[in-house]
Amino acid sequence: MQIYQVIVFASLFILIINYLLNLRCFRLPTDEAVPRSTPLISVLIPARNEEKRILPCLESLSAGDYRNLEILVLDDQSSDHTSEVVRLAAHQDSRIRLLAGADLPGGWTGKSWACQQLAGQSRGDFLLFVDADTRFSGAAIAHALGVSEKTGADLLSLWPHLEAKSWSERLVIPFVHLFILLYLPHWMEGRSAALGAANGQFLLFRRKAYEKLGGHHAVRGHLVEDVALGRKMKAAGFRVMNLDATNPGKRTPLVRCRMYENFPDLWNGFTKNLYPAFDGRFFAFVFFQLFQLSVFFAPFVLLLWFPRDMFLWFMIMMILCLRLAVAGRFRQSRLGALLHPLGQFLVLAIAANSWFQTIRRRLPWRGRHYAHHPC
Repeated sequence: MQIYQVIVFASLFILIINYLLNLRCFRLPTDEAVPRSTPLISVLIPARNEEKRILPCLESLSAGDYRNLEILVLDDQSSDHTSEVVRLAAHQDSRIRLLAGADLPGGWTGKSWACQQLAGQSRGDFLLFVDADTRFSGAAIAHALGVSEKTGADLLSLWPHLEAKSWSERLVIPFVHLFILLYLPHWMEGRSAALGAANGQFLLFRRKAYEKLGGHHAVRGHLVEDVALGRKMKAAGFRVMNLDATNPGKRTPLVRCRMYENFPDLWNGFTKNLYPAFDGRFFAFVFFQLFQLSVFFAPFVLLLWFPRDMFLWFMIMMILCLRLAVAGRFRQSRLGALLHPLGQFLVLAIAANSWFQTIRRRLPWRGRHYAHHPC
């Protein structure tokens, strides 16, 4: 028991130090809101059955401060009224253009194929891929362009404020920031492409870099194409930056997104992502789940058998204080943080289902089922 406690304490200490180091380089600079130039930016939105969510995205883009945009939406063979909603928005803003998606070729995932088609129809010097459920403040795109110009980023990925309204969202969604900031050493820039990441909710590419990489063709069979793109960009020697768009200290986030609106969508969405994010590395995946189980879940279970063990109490307080600190920093539910064991249990269950559905070749998303083929 003592050896286990020492290992858990040391692990938590290292993760907290890594989190604090990451926070500094994850912070979005606040003094580059005005870009030096106004190049054409192609905003590219893949949309499949997004009739309920795409209009706020388009309205926020139309109302933004940066005007030199073309906004391309690809209707990926939706079975709802997505195309009608986009046409209505296009009547209000001539920069919006609707494209019809072609049939999905073999070896491609739906989103990568949709993004590849969008890039092929775009004209901008910068390509901004966003999700249909993302919304933007007026200054968001100009600010991101200014940061990209000043830093020389070939790929700038912003991590939005993640809205969570249902209980399943409040329990699980905060783990996105935990994963990206606790486990990846962003402060060690350029050390390992395998530890790279990016967020498909906001991917701002320099066109030349995107085309040199091969575009989404380079990740055509990957179900977590955004993370794969971040890794491949780093491996190819391009500069990749992941920055925070929650806009801490300000009333309104630069970018917002509600990823899922109910438990079934949340379950399926993370099922699609959790195992494929490891690029088929089964032992790395198992090690990571066992690590979470041992460090972030087992202390709460062991407390039932050893309620007077003060060291267990100390570790639990470390975990909860960390969760509360992350919740405060990223506008997350504090009650959801205090219910950490429930959230961690759900994440572990979804991870197990992600592996199970992968070996069954039945990973679900948007009415399609995939077998994951890492690129």
